[in-house]
Amino acid sequence: MAENQDDGSLFRVPNYPAWFGADTFLLCGSAVHWIVISLMAYELSGSVTMAGWFFSIRGIMSVITQVIGGTFVDRHDHRTLLLAQSGICGVLWCAMGLLFATGRLTFELFMLLCLSSSAVFGLLDGTSNAALITVVGPKRYAQAESLNQGRDAAVRMAGSPLGATLYGLWSAAPFFASAICDGLAFVCAFFLHLPERQEAKEARPGVRAFLGDLVEGWQWVFASKTIMSAVLIMGLFEFGVFAMRQAVNLQMVSSGTDPLLISLVNVVSGVATLVGSVVSSRLCDRVHAGKGIVIILILMALGYVPLIFSSAYPSVILNAVITSLPMPLFGALVNGFVFSKTPVDRQGRTRSAVMTTIMLFGSASGAVAGELLPRLGFSGFVIAMLSLVVVSVVLAALNPRIRRIPASPHWAEVEL
Repeated sequence: MAENQDDGSLFRVPNYPAWFGADTFLLCGSAVHWIVISLMAYELSGSVTMAGWFFSIRGIMSVITQVIGGTFVDRHDHRTLLLAQSGICGVLWCAMGLLFATGRLTFELFMLLCLSSSAVFGLLDGTSNAALITVVGPKRYAQAESLNQGRDAAVRMAGSPLGATLYGLWSAAPFFASAICDGLAFVCAFFLHLPERQEAKEARPGVRAFLGDLVEGWQWVFASKTIMSAVLIMGLFEFGVFAMRQAVNLQMVSSGTDPLLISLVNVVSGVATLVGSVVSSRLCDRVHAGKGIVIILILMALGYVPLIFSSAYPSVILNAVITSLPMPLFGALVNGFVFSKTPVDRQGRTRSAVMTTIMLFGSASGAVAGELLPRLGFSGFVIAMLSLVVVSVVLAALNPRIRRIPASPHWAEVEL
């Protein structure tokens, strides 16, 4: 059992390589076309405001489907859902590539396909993470989360420049590349063998039973004052951060910044995150989680200060470095604590409730950036959003439930 294998590489844990492969290729599929989607939203619409609304509408679609997604994940076999997710996404991106290659991709079709992918994301994206606790067990979850943060950074670091390069060679290539990655994820998921989940076998059919499970899961989450404190703080923080990130992207796109330079921001961010991941893997079991979370939030808030004074490329790079270095440790502490203490049969619903609530804050960030950026100017917009970030940091520092979370070896001793 994974729970008993506390030493050695995670890749020696049965089923972890197959899980890691499926999760990684799904991420690769998203990373390759990410920069292209950002460019196409602006190019097909011809408007910064429309591009901003496009990202918000995608976020809203993800939120709507994610509300029921967690319950869906908890009631069904995780391997089957991973196969469905990778297969559907592969078909969608292949269709996008074919339409683009034949010159038939209109903004309306582009939005329809992107919204479809967002719906799949909201409904099924929690599957892989819900399966992880079954594969590695709660004791190694923080370690796995640290590894995931470094992996995510490496994929995004390579994915954006690769997507921009492929786009320069042939406009449809990034979408076909994404389809291939999703196909490889399908293969890895096919070889994943998870223990049969009793709760999935006993799931009662019918809409009423489904809604009952949904309500029960969300009630469990809302009953945890620690989770709700974290969600409120992170929601406010993410709203400000997402809005500033969208503002940076829109500012670079509208000012005619070369797509390769835009993608290099992700490379720099990825390198910083990789370095942070190495540090996190050594510290995640030692550092006092509550104090570490507060300190990291402060450091990340400071990382956006250079953007007040300049939107020039060096300021964007400096921001990427400062905000990316502490992210792996932050993810290991926050996600590690919450999800290592969440029962397997509530993993999907807990993640759904947490992510949906946070995304409710973040989903409006694109529209806010698109509407207010032309009115306030870049520096004024950053100041406004950074004020919200500072409020969230103060709330975290003053909240005893967050501040008193111990180091991971003592998580079993405290209540969620």
